[in-house]
Amino acid sequence: MQHRIHEILIVSSLYDAFILEEDGRLTELIFTEYQDMNLSNAPRMTRVSTAKHALQKLNREKYDLVITMSRLPDMHPFEFGRLVKEQHPEIPIILLASHQREYNYLISQNKNADTSVDKIFFWTGDSSLFTAIIKFIEDRKNAERDILHGGVRVLIVVEDSPQFYSVFLPMIYRETIKHVYKLMKREYTESLRLLRMRSRPKIMLASNYEEAAAYFAKYQNNILAVISDVRYPRDGAVDDQAGINFLRMVQSKVPDLPIVLQSKESENAEIAKEVNAYFLDKNSPELVTNLREFVVKHCGFGELLFSSQDKLEICRVNDLRSLEAALAVVPAQSIDYHARRNHFSNWLAVRGYFEIADILRSRHARDFEDLEALRTLLLDLVRSQRKTQHQGEIIYFDAETYDPEFKFVRFGRGSLGGKGRGLAFINTYMRDFGWYRNFKQIIIDIPHTAVLGTNLYDRFLEANNIDAGSFVDATEEDINRIFLAGVFDSETVENIKSYLAYHTTPLAVRSSSLLEDSLFQPFAGIYRTYMIPNNESKSSGRVASVLNAVKLVYASTFYPDARAYMAATGNRPEDEKMAVVIQNLIGARHEEYFYPTASGLIQSHNFYPIGVMQREEGVVSMALGLGRTVMGGSDALRFSPKYPMVLPQFYNTQSVLRNSQKSFFTLPLDGSGVESVESETLLNVKTAWQHGLAHLIASYYSRDDGRFYDYAVEDGRPIITFKPLLNSTKWKITEVFTQLIDECRLAMGGDLEIEFAIEMEDLTTKPRLFILQIRPQHTVKSSNDIHLDDFALEKVMFKSSLALGNGIQESIQDIIYVKWQKFSPQLTHQIAREIGLLNRKFDNDHAYLLIGPGRWGTSDPTLGIPIGWEQISHARSLVELGLPDFDIDPSFGNHFFQNITALEIGYFKVSVHEPDDYFDWEWLDRLEPLEETEYLRHIHLKRPITILIDGKKGIGLALKPKR
Repeated sequence: MQHRIHEILIVSSLYDAFILEEDGRLTELIFTEYQDMNLSNAPRMTRVSTAKHALQKLNREKYDLVITMSRLPDMHPFEFGRLVKEQHPEIPIILLASHQREYNYLISQNKNADTSVDKIFFWTGDSSLFTAIIKFIEDRKNAERDILHGGVRVLIVVEDSPQFYSVFLPMIYRETIKHVYKLMKREYTESLRLLRMRSRPKIMLASNYEEAAAYFAKYQNNILAVISDVRYPRDGAVDDQAGINFLRMVQSKVPDLPIVLQSKESENAEIAKEVNAYFLDKNSPELVTNLREFVVKHCGFGELLFSSQDKLEICRVNDLRSLEAALAVVPAQSIDYHARRNHFSNWLAVRGYFEIADILRSRHARDFEDLEALRTLLLDLVRSQRKTQHQGEIIYFDAETYDPEFKFVRFGRGSLGGKGRGLAFINTYMRDFGWYRNFKQIIIDIPHTAVLGTNLYDRFLEANNIDAGSFVDATEEDINRIFLAGVFDSETVENIKSYLAYHTTPLAVRSSSLLEDSLFQPFAGIYRTYMIPNNESKSSGRVASVLNAVKLVYASTFYPDARAYMAATGNRPEDEKMAVVIQNLIGARHEEYFYPTASGLIQSHNFYPIGVMQREEGVVSMALGLGRTVMGGSDALRFSPKYPMVLPQFYNTQSVLRNSQKSFFTLPLDGSGVESVESETLLNVKTAWQHGLAHLIASYYSRDDGRFYDYAVEDGRPIITFKPLLNSTKWKITEVFTQLIDECRLAMGGDLEIEFAIEMEDLTTKPRLFILQIRPQHTVKSSNDIHLDDFALEKVMFKSSLALGNGIQESIQDIIYVKWQKFSPQLTHQIAREIGLLNRKFDNDHAYLLIGPGRWGTSDPTLGIPIGWEQISHARSLVELGLPDFDIDPSFGNHFFQNITALEIGYFKVSVHEPDDYFDWEWLDRLEPLEETEYLRHIHLKRPITILIDGKKGIGLALKPKR
């Protein structure tokens, strides 16, 4: 823990106290000084008027520093100091003298003053002296730890005259603290601001040769500069050459170190040249000014100034970003000039970049035969520092200091929302643990992300008089119109404009509500996501597109689907708040379309393990193009990362041809403005082959011999299998998936889901895996022990070898099912509308069982019935039924599925191909319907059916009502 001065005991006569206080103003002056220098809390001062009283105080109370005046009524100050040292050796004691004559008189009375007090200063009425004394003591206490273990730099000052160090020590402290504060203001997080303040260089004041030499020997690798007098004690006697000899020793060991020789004798200026030192005349009225200029210029506090050979200024540098830009273009001789004087090392060190400062300190400019090699080293170090310095940080956006290397920024206060929290977590987790660096063959990252906090949502609603309670009967179109008519405040508009100046790629604008992505109510897919080409010719158009997308995300909070889901989870729309995530869309441009090589979902719990697969090993669903293919429940490749060659959906040649991905989603770039996810363009996979992607993701089917090849063959048909990616021993991407599951499950304390995208340029460059989202995965931990064969078949309505949920339901008396004789994939939208109409006749106290062919909630109407939450909000169990000519594999990765598992809605897949599955159609069709539509039958039973699910085994059944 750093040593800090909190309590100071001041010992002075009543007269000196009056002089010190200036009618009670000393404490105020110290407080003001601390405020002006932007230091933390000023210490508290306690005054006593006698030495005896002071000793009593020290015995009763804790003090960090004692300051005594030279005139005490009851004791000589050196005697008082000796007693304090005897009784409290850990407490430093400072003596204040009024002027040189008083100092000479005191020293003449006691030659061993150094053993009685720690230092003598001259008090001239400047309150900054007290700040310098406090910092001098703190630096001395903290030096060894901060310098040797923390990398902090040190400025060695050698001066034995209190008259001089009492004047220029406050100046040095004021300058160093002032410049550190300027650096602090450019930082983005409180932790980094604190780090910058703690990286302030230490000032080590020595009063003799031995003390100075000891400081130099101890801190040689961390010294910014040395400032030395000429004449001071050595071996117990004043040595007229002590300073010159000391600087010669310093210069011989560290030739490039900036050094200053101060002297009253002007002839010493020539000697200063001999030791390559700057000379300052102590008689000059400009002494303090000249010393300040040296500290700022040569210790790295000011701007780095690059000039041409004819002294013309090229540019000034005040941060890493501008330094990188300058290093790329300035002449080599300008780089050489700064390198030979340690300017780069010092400039970086005082800003807290100790690691690269140390590297540069150890590599002298003279070691480089080619100055371009020095330029390359500097650029590599600065680029690496820029990339990593704020990794894992959540940074508030500041237009003046924003660096596009920052991965995660936020606008406004309030919550980040569910998606924002997940991204912030994985961003920080990757920085703190760094496990992903073990995979050198692949780049793992998150996209550039900006989050609009929930307070901007509150401000938008309030500023535009939008009442959350006024949308009960409104349509989506009505709600959108109201929100699009709203306006953002000028600060938000300007911030978005500044941010977009650095981000000109397509963007995804995603919802991130308070309730989203929680374990028991994920709200997956309930709110809207919008894709933006972000390619308008004018910045105003790009800003308008982003802000309109944000407004529409806000609007989706009040859509009928969202309200229905909230009702199902026991929440009210009025309690919800919306943050918004703006992400750089991952992918590449292919003609007029933008999409990634692959996208998908990693789930740490596999609901449907087959063969050697284990539930806890997880499962990956992956597809070409944007993520809607997977999240919407369309055809995607599904595999265990432990067994990537085991592909259940590809069990023979015909199944590969039938079940492989046929189309993919892209963002069209020929338009502009806001595109909802539903507006993404669906392309045939043949388009991807025209774009040259087959060799990255496909196997080739030979019509000649009916076999698949991992390389292109004559007349071969590309089929998406991702074999070039999954089989690669070079990239080991399945190992990355497994490691992601293990690491993130441990970090989150349970099962999880990760949305990702992969971008590949070719087979020679590293794939880039981007984590787009991370959230908890709802799984069943308890179990009811069920055996499907324990029940007589005549009592069973249906049984399933693939069921999700857990427990027993004995309250459902209503069944809505699709007439299988009239079902066709071309009719699924009409069927969904009819289900929605029947659903309105139920409430939370009266639920029903819903049965239909294919996948529920799919975005692909050819694979099932594309219902929304508003249409099935009162269903308590769902059955996906296989028909002889329409038996679709379930999709466990889509948003709809995540919501039904989290809400513990029972789920059953009944397949015609599973020998253990069964469905009694004859019994159901014999029942008299309460209501019948063109495609549906609604049955009301006098007694409830019994639904049983064994969550551990993943099986379940429904029993007919008891007679």
